[in-house]
Amino acid sequence: MEVKKPYIVVHYNKFMKDIDRADQYLSFYPVLRKTVKWLKKVVLYLLNYAPFNAFFVYRTLNTNKKVKYKNFLHEVGRSWISEDQNRSESSSADLQLPEKQTTPSGPKHDPPGRLSTDFTIHKRGKIVGGGEGKRKYSARLCKVCAAHKRSETRYICKFCIVPLRKGSCFEKYHSVTRY
Repeated sequence: MEVKKPYIVVHYNKFMKDIDRADQYLSFYPVLRKTVKWLKKVVLYLLNYAPFNAFFVYRTLNTNKKVKYKNFLHEVGRSWISEDQNRSESSSADLQLPEKQTTPSGPKHDPPGRLSTDFTIHKRGKIVGGGEGKRKYSARLCKVCAAHKRSETRYICKFCIVPLRKGSCFEKYHSVTRY
């Protein structure tokens, strides 16, 4: 007795070959990561399939070229990098943006002129924060108070580039060897 497969099974098996092959290709270079957020999984899944679909179309249109999936991914990556570099070079040549002015981080060791008797060189200024969306003036830990307690300040000695609170901390840092 001959048993015939239902049409739907024959149809499924006919086209399942391509899906299995796609899954096989994508298993070699996975981008999916464990994450709690389902949206991240969906986006990574789509980002994983987009290059494969492009590879499949490229291979279908160029039947005379035998290109491996790995080489195709490398070429796509190289083209993205070179386009990004060309775009950034051209945009930086077109636009001359002013550099953000931020207060530099202080020196690791005390500056040589810290204990000088000439107090006119030591000027207090505000710590300038950086970046968009941040406060204009940011706070740092006071160099003198940091050893004893956590005390933040928004001021800095412009000569020494050291964050110091107004008043006694500023005077103590510039007059006493061990503050």
